[in-house]
Amino acid sequence: MPDIIDCTDLVGRLTKKAADELGLEGGIPVFGGGGDTTFVNIGAGCVSPGDTHIYVGTSGWVSTYIDHQTVDLGAMITGVLSAKKGYFNYYAELETAGKCLEWCIEHLALDEVGIYLNKVKVTDVESKYISLYDYLSDEVNKVPPGSNGVIFTPWLHGNRCPFEDSNAGGMFFNLRVDNGKRDMIRAVIEGVCFHLRWLLECEMKKVKTSDTIRFVGGGALSSVACQLLSDITGRRVETVYNTQEVGAVGTALVVAAGIKGEDVLDLSRRLVKVKHVYKPNTAFKEIYDRNYKVFKRLYRSNAENFKLLNT
Repeated sequence: MPDIIDCTDLVGRLTKKAADELGLEGGIPVFGGGGDTTFVNIGAGCVSPGDTHIYVGTSGWVSTYIDHQTVDLGAMITGVLSAKKGYFNYYAELETAGKCLEWCIEHLALDEVGIYLNKVKVTDVESKYISLYDYLSDEVNKVPPGSNGVIFTPWLHGNRCPFEDSNAGGMFFNLRVDNGKRDMIRAVIEGVCFHLRWLLECEMKKVKTSDTIRFVGGGALSSVACQLLSDITGRRVETVYNTQEVGAVGTALVVAAGIKGEDVLDLSRRLVKVKHVYKPNTAFKEIYDRNYKVFKRLYRSNAENFKLLNT
């Protein structure tokens, strides 16, 4: 087995053979590296104990930076190594987060089922929308908080935290004759945020989380999703520049720290800048608290049903 080294340690230089295969110059320095959580944390600029970030990409997680190792076996929360020795990411994961919205696009929002009532592409040259996600953000913003009573559970590939169950599945709960697909799509975003709030509250049982949450990943590109996360968690939410590439940013900062011989935490603290800030709208607290209460009950009420259907 190779020696265990730090993320910022130089391990060697790119060989000529590897460089030729990659189309790069030989001799480029190669460093220890690390995993996605480790680098996203650095790229998010959450580098002081107690700093909390939320990531939404295909999966999602809540992570709080800590200066000691701890885990919560009951809630399936682990302590992942940081890019600096002696620090850890207290990490709670949701298996499918942004993947749920992707599922919506593929199965609920395509032209042939009519969410575009005028039957044109929303990304045409003259359109104000860069992507379908931008369009959907505007559409779900027409739906009132609470999605007209519809609740979605984002467990499309089972779940890991705060309960581990590969049989758990997604569901739309409380559909009624007056509900439409805009309600359903907004419920998906709210459901992801409800689960992230659940993870945040689980972390609070063992560590102190920050009053301000850094929200990163592709999910943070939507101002609607950012505001929903703030409203549902009751926390001030910040986004950063290059949020969709935040893992690559963290990787670059680790390499830069190794090359320059600097402290990677200081480098991240100095270079990662806040782009937007969102504050919770307290007018929506009562309805979100009500729906969240129901959301948390849905797994316990259906665990046996999931097992019966999916084993």
